[in-house]
Amino acid sequence: MDMTGIVDGGREAIRMSLVLGGPLLLTAIVVGLLVGVLQTLTQMHEPVVAQVPRLVAVAVVAMLLMPWMIGAWVAYARDLIGSLPDRL
Repeated sequence: MDMTGIVDGGREAIRMSLVLGGPLLLTAIVVGLLVGVLQTLTQMHEPVVAQVPRLVAVAVVAMLLMPWMIGAWVAYARDLIGSLPDRL
């Protein structure tokens, strides 16, 4: 295997991790910012109040996107395993 194949494989793995984890991270950031603004406006700085809505929102988005995430993950794994004979 040449260096180009290794770099391309690593790049594709990083891209897939960003595609699968991006929506969950974006949800956590948006909900965290909204809760932070609400806490600032109400002057209630309780860490639990900020954590619970973020966890609930990420869990809801994860459940909604789970079929798509599993499909993308399986397709990536199938392509990766299928390309192994060509890479060796």
